[in-house]
Amino acid sequence: MSLAILLSRIDHTLRPLLGSLPPRMFTYVYSATRPWFASIAANDIVQPIDVPRECQRTLRNLTFRSFIGNAAGMYKQAEGYERAFAQGAGFYLAGTTTSLPRIGNKKNGIVFPFVPYPHSHGASNWLGLPNKGHAETAKIISSFTHYPDFPIGASVSMDPGMEIHQGLQGLINGITLYQDAGCDFIELNESCPNVPGHSNEHSALDASLIDRLDAISRAFDLRKLPIIVKISNDTDPNLVKPLISLLRERNFAGINLGNTSTAYQKHLHVIDSRDRKHYAYFTSEYGGGLSGALVRESSLQLVSRAKSYVDEYALHDFIIIGTGGIESTQDIEQAINAGAHLMQWYTGYFERFGIDGNDIYANVYRHVTT
Repeated sequence: MSLAILLSRIDHTLRPLLGSLPPRMFTYVYSATRPWFASIAANDIVQPIDVPRECQRTLRNLTFRSFIGNAAGMYKQAEGYERAFAQGAGFYLAGTTTSLPRIGNKKNGIVFPFVPYPHSHGASNWLGLPNKGHAETAKIISSFTHYPDFPIGASVSMDPGMEIHQGLQGLINGITLYQDAGCDFIELNESCPNVPGHSNEHSALDASLIDRLDAISRAFDLRKLPIIVKISNDTDPNLVKPLISLLRERNFAGINLGNTSTAYQKHLHVIDSRDRKHYAYFTSEYGGGLSGALVRESSLQLVSRAKSYVDEYALHDFIIIGTGGIESTQDIEQAINAGAHLMQWYTGYFERFGIDGNDIYANVYRHVTT
């Protein structure tokens, strides 16, 4: 048993007990140990598995050996590539990066604030997009071995707070760097709640988003470079149709629905009573984004809305990705039935890793009916 699996299983057992700690201490423990564990896990040595061919998906001239892979938050520094391949992921996504390196958020002596909700199968984070920048991360990706049917993606964002023209140029330069590094697709992150500059208005189309889409569509041949746009879990379902229309008009490859949520009151009812003190502390002290089972229903609703529009207008090559609340085989099947072509997981991945270890993808493929 590897150190990463041992630590994860210990945590899976002890996490509900540690939940009795005072909220600030509980937050400190997990914020401090999480980057350390992530580094150990990313370098875990794994024996490659064979992915069943029936799990394969061909979308926008890319073949994904399966329907599920990591969300951008999992491998922030482009680490863990060989591990993801060996475990059996369908694709690999690095990021999210900005043109300038970012150190991320710190408050009350806590760096990268994060807290799990053990009894609710969810979490909150207020990380602030820590990353090495487009150039350094693209350099790492350029050294990757390319495996058949295992597309490499990079998640990018415009620098928060940067002047618009400079920010757009940095974003376009970053996409160019990733294209040159051999990335097969790009994910444009328009959903991060933990940095200034990303709109918290989810009931109307954001004019600055439209400007970014226009600039990117002018700068690249999007028929050759698939770019998927990731939006917030809090997006009004009524915006899905006009947003997909905007993306299709500009040849964007698809949409990812959706990232974390800041609708704290809305999701309060799914927080187990044993987790509520931590939920109240973190959301009031740090804010941050909610993830995991807490956002499953809203993600499924958005995916279903996207599927109905894609079917109505026969947009056969438009990719729908479901992100949020993916943990069990049942969750995966629900997302597929709702209309997701691909899925990304993060919080749910670590929940399952504490049980399945490096068999995590093998167990998915063994039980999911595709």
